Amino acid sequence: MGEENCFACGGKNPIGLHLEFDGVDGIVHATYRAEQRFVGWDDVLHGGITATILDEAASYVPYSMGFVTVTARLEVRYSLPIRVDEVLSIEGRFIDRRRNIVQAESVIRDADGVVRASALAKLAVLGERGAEVRGARQFL
Repeated sequence: MGEENCFACGGKNPIGLHLEFDGVDGIVHATYRAEQRFVGWDDVLHGGITATILDEAASYVPYSMGFVTVTARLEVRYSLPIRVDEVLSIEGRFIDRRRNIVQAESVIRDADGVVRASALAKLAVLGERGAEVRGARQFL
């Protein structure tokens, strides 16, 4: 989906997360190893990076359904610390669509399947004009 320089998913961003999602019809998945360079405290992944991962997972949900969106709201729940060098399973899932708002949830789990963080997102669907204004027309 993403722009090659996107911090979360861009393959050409040298300081990015390089997340790679796959999935269809409102369910997306990715795997990620939490990197030391994104530490917040001791060996814990920074909360802002955690939120970025959850936001990206949520944004891939409507994209897997053929919609281009922007995040309107993201509510994050930090359940347990995410340790650096930990392999994470990331999932995004469709919940609902009302008019031009898609609701999605995203979850980060550790290797044992324990939820470390989750989010509920509301994403605004872009029409042709909105995508053009935001420089995302190529994704329609």
